[in-house]
Amino acid sequence: MSSKKNAPSTNLLMSMNNSHKSSTSSKKPPLNWGLFILLILPTAASLTLVPWYGLTVGYDSFEWSWFLALLIFCEISITAGYHRLWSHSAYKAHRILRFFFALGGACALQNDCLTWAADHRRHHRYADDNEHDPYSAAKGLWYSHFEWMIRDWPSTREDLSNVEDLKKDPILRWQRQYYVLLSLFMNLGIPLMLGYLHGNMLASILLVGFLRLAISQHFTWLINSAAHAWGKMTYDLEQTARDNWFLAILTFGEGFHNYHHTFSWDYRNGIKWYHYDPTKWFIKICSWCKLAHNLRSCSAYRIELRKLHVQLLRARKKCDEQKSLPQQIKILVHQKLDTSYSELQQSLHDWANAQQQWYQARSTSIGQELKSDIRVLKNRYMVLKDRVQKHREKWQQILVAVHNHSLENQMILKSP
Repeated sequence: MSSKKNAPSTNLLMSMNNSHKSSTSSKKPPLNWGLFILLILPTAASLTLVPWYGLTVGYDSFEWSWFLALLIFCEISITAGYHRLWSHSAYKAHRILRFFFALGGACALQNDCLTWAADHRRHHRYADDNEHDPYSAAKGLWYSHFEWMIRDWPSTREDLSNVEDLKKDPILRWQRQYYVLLSLFMNLGIPLMLGYLHGNMLASILLVGFLRLAISQHFTWLINSAAHAWGKMTYDLEQTARDNWFLAILTFGEGFHNYHHTFSWDYRNGIKWYHYDPTKWFIKICSWCKLAHNLRSCSAYRIELRKLHVQLLRARKKCDEQKSLPQQIKILVHQKLDTSYSELQQSLHDWANAQQQWYQARSTSIGQELKSDIRVLKNRYMVLKDRVQKHREKWQQILVAVHNHSLENQMILKSP
């Protein structure tokens, strides 16, 4: 996720080329002091002035309520707006909702949406590529969390060529044109106005201004850094992105990052009902209110295929790593894995097709004469569902044998 206003590159950076990557990779570009001060100020104030005032004077419920309200406003504008709506086109939104997100994005002080989305789209296209990914996790936690914003790296130069579609949105053009004024109004004007109305401008600027801004920014930056370092890789082993339920709590559902990098166009990040993804719920509620439509989501069939593929790769690797296992057994295990994987894959394919046919027939049926056909399709669907379950059980038996290092004594390997 992105939050940088890219400054013009220096002559040194412009002279860089591919033939000198190895010689220049160890040299850091100069620090952009203006950005550094702008980005570090809310954090510094939050670590010093905010607790000092809280211990000596204290904050009341009015100030804490507005702190929470503006924090939610910033977070949902970035996750549902900047990220899932504009960067990935996971759904379409009414102009009222887009205007809401544009203001919230300015309040979050994470740059205008066109620049943010351009950076983020490059991040997905060139994930973990140090030369092209603006906040490549391969450069380390510090770089992907903060340093990428405060130095003039070649990969962070402003390039809006990949957001031509977003330039057509008049709200985004308006936000970019007046971004500085909007940011000042949202981050200074509103806290000062609230403080004036409540009779305590200092408390308001510290809590509603600085602390809210620091927390909102660092939560977003955690997705760039921590979500590429800790968690599960359930859907894709080739990227550093990981699913982390704790980060999902902090970031309104963005922590399911391995799934997101695999199916970035899905309006959901947490796909299970119990996954904490308030952004998903917010978008769904907006669709019920006619503020959002064309919500895109990945089918359960495609999701399961990805999970199975990762399980297959892990099981093969686990088997090969068992040094005490005879080569003949390893060959047998690979054969059983491949056979069981193919069977389960085919049964899932047949089941998904049968489900689609049944649903389509049920939704288009207009006469009594078609009810018998629907029953036939439903029965076929149920039979194939049972077949999938049997193949799943067989697949799980083999996986358990592999991961428990009990392959030699497993009768499952000898079964047809």
